[in-house]
Amino acid sequence: MSAVLAVPPTADFALVRYRPTQAIANRTHAVDRPFPYLVTGTGGLAGERFIRHGMGYRPFEVLESIQPIADAPYVKLMEQVRAGFGRTMSRLPEVFGVSRQTLYNWLDGETPKPAHQERLRQLAQAAQIFIDLGIKPTVPMLDRTVAQGKTLLQLLAAGGDGKESAKKLVRIIQRGSDASAQLDRLLAGRKAPVKAADLGTPAWDESA
Repeated sequence: MSAVLAVPPTADFALVRYRPTQAIANRTHAVDRPFPYLVTGTGGLAGERFIRHGMGYRPFEVLESIQPIADAPYVKLMEQVRAGFGRTMSRLPEVFGVSRQTLYNWLDGETPKPAHQERLRQLAQAAQIFIDLGIKPTVPMLDRTVAQGKTLLQLLAAGGDGKESAKKLVRIIQRGSDASAQLDRLLAGRKAPVKAADLGTPAWDESA
């Protein structure tokens, strides 16, 4: 019976090598020779050279997926940040000058660069203030000027104190809320405000 060769008949089988391929994953201990030792690969030929030089399948390695490190310190900080900022977390990359995906990588266990680690701690402290007060930051809140002509996120990006910056923002928002409530009380006894639809409507005595 004739066989179909996958390589030219003149090829030197002694030069064939099977090399492991690098993978992005953790590796377990290699298991030695899982396949028959003297059997060639697909389309190969079990010739005398193949057997003499001990060629065959190299040991294989089982790949394991990398699981998030739940108790890593930066994962805990990121969970605190997510709990405190909620939906406005999409604005937080500007604190670090990174992409949104980078933040999720930190949440999955990746260690931030040293230049980002302290800012992340300060951001987590700001988030804790919102958690303690039961406040969910909104986009307009994050756009409010807090100090030095900067918003909360701009202050944190410049290395500001997260806890104090968050407290200042809360006080500013509270003053605005108190002022609005006071204005509502002052206007409570007055008639309903004029609506835009009422403008231009003639009064009964207009022709008098």
